[in-house]
Amino acid sequence: MEILKGLPVSQGISIATAWLYIPKTPAVESRTVSSSQVKYEIAAFRAAQEEVEAHQRRIYEKTLKRLGEKNAEIFAAHIEMLRDEEFEKDVLNLIEKRRYTAMRAVKEYLDEAAAIMRNLPDPFLRERAGEFQDLQTNLLLAISHLPFTSLAKAPKDCIVVAHDLTPSETALIETRYIKGIVLSAGGLTGHVAILARNSGIPSVMGVPDVLAKVKNGDTVIIDGGQGEVIIEPDEETLNIYRAKKAEEEKLQQEYQELHGKPAETVDGQRVNLYSNIASPSDLYLVEENGSEGIGLFRSEFLFMKSSVEPGEEEQFDAYRKVLINMGERPVILRLADIGGDKNLPYIDIEKEANPFLGCRGVRLYQKYRDIFETQICAALRAAVSGNLRLMIPMVTAVEEVLFVREEVMRQAARLKRLGKNHNANIPIGVMIETPAAALIAPQLAKVSSFFSIGSNDLTQYVLAVDRSNIALSDMYDNLHPAVLRCIKLAVDAAKKEKIEVGVCGEIAGQMSAVPLLVGMGIDELSISGKRVGAVKRLIRSLDAVKCRGILEQVLELDNGKMVRELIKQELSL
Repeated sequence: MEILKGLPVSQGISIATAWLYIPKTPAVESRTVSSSQVKYEIAAFRAAQEEVEAHQRRIYEKTLKRLGEKNAEIFAAHIEMLRDEEFEKDVLNLIEKRRYTAMRAVKEYLDEAAAIMRNLPDPFLRERAGEFQDLQTNLLLAISHLPFTSLAKAPKDCIVVAHDLTPSETALIETRYIKGIVLSAGGLTGHVAILARNSGIPSVMGVPDVLAKVKNGDTVIIDGGQGEVIIEPDEETLNIYRAKKAEEEKLQQEYQELHGKPAETVDGQRVNLYSNIASPSDLYLVEENGSEGIGLFRSEFLFMKSSVEPGEEEQFDAYRKVLINMGERPVILRLADIGGDKNLPYIDIEKEANPFLGCRGVRLYQKYRDIFETQICAALRAAVSGNLRLMIPMVTAVEEVLFVREEVMRQAARLKRLGKNHNANIPIGVMIETPAAALIAPQLAKVSSFFSIGSNDLTQYVLAVDRSNIALSDMYDNLHPAVLRCIKLAVDAAKKEKIEVGVCGEIAGQMSAVPLLVGMGIDELSISGKRVGAVKRLIRSLDAVKCRGILEQVLELDNGKMVRELIKQELSL
């Protein structure tokens, strides 16, 4: 028996046999061709483009049908990439001027493009490097007249073990049959991770040398919550995890029975449970969870999905669709959190040494007024269709909030002059995700309609730990007393000014953190994936007075490990 550790990507227990997925890619020779052969290499490249485009369209249609528009968007982007004028021009130049083979030209161009993406600081964009590798692999296979690799051949009820999975490969996973995913690469924000969480497939990624340690047919246990992979467990360990899995299945039934019931502690403290979404196609998560609202609607998807800036009508349609679906339930739209770590082709943002501390979020709005004004207008118009609230990212000063409020008033006046239907009375809140925002929370609360605590960035800024750096994963701890103190500062300030305060970071769905948030008096928790049922069940078992007592104790402790031990001791979590 051997226990391997990795990143806990998707919670749950899985016990099944391993199936190793090691796709073969064609070898590419570093050679040139004669001038008379150039036309044949160009023809080979053109034919491969056609074949890969047809392949991507099939995957797009299949994904759209099975998993919805959001998961299918990536393949539409692949087709755009495949037909991108710059891509075609550069590959053809390598063939015509340097006399590269079609395979060498494709490989060198896309290797360089992937390397640029991997060096970006933003983890979401870094993991998009896999899309370039995906496109490269498919083109090389097509040029070589080899079949496209596929996970469709995976045996029923197996755990897929691989180095990494491309978006194309991920799309072919039959989620009904795959019992788990273990990767030696991968991260928390990649396409595989998102699919796994949304489908409820237990998954662990970033597991070193897993392909060298697991054989086809080995019995493997995945503990997605702990980030553990157990190879060939002994009978005692198997029995322990079988019992855990049985308890997990029993809990899933209990979660279903709680659908529509309030998240209220035994002594009557109510907490509203919302969902996080990235686009309208994520609305199914809201309905499946029985969520009472959307606590974080990330608007960046509109800005990052294409090479041109989204217009007012496109944004209006997307926001309106969500609001109509939600009815009277609140929807908190985060204004575009773009900047140095999210490079967009239509915004000329200077390269920064440290984009996480650079020109991003609200800091960008004054410089790129047209983009900001367009989004405000779209939101004001859409707000007629539902209960919309706006949230400002990356706030560090009161003046930033006042600037946004003034701009909302200005655009509302403009829409009125134009005779366009709109709602000028949108609540405007602040995302507490910087230490500065937490420390001046009393001042911010006076000019804000609500607070929402972004615990992911707040944790990395408070602890000075890059949350995407696997080497520092042990230091990234959102239950560190310093982080908890910052959250409490914001909650206390909100309570004093009688404004609502919620949490939209990952801490909102963590069982060990929820009692502390209840103890602070949080009004709402906005949760990713399918954790709403588990959080609701926990809250309904808690005593808020006891949670406040536990909170007082943990704030005096030295580190996150001690916090978890105390919570486990007091609440058996």
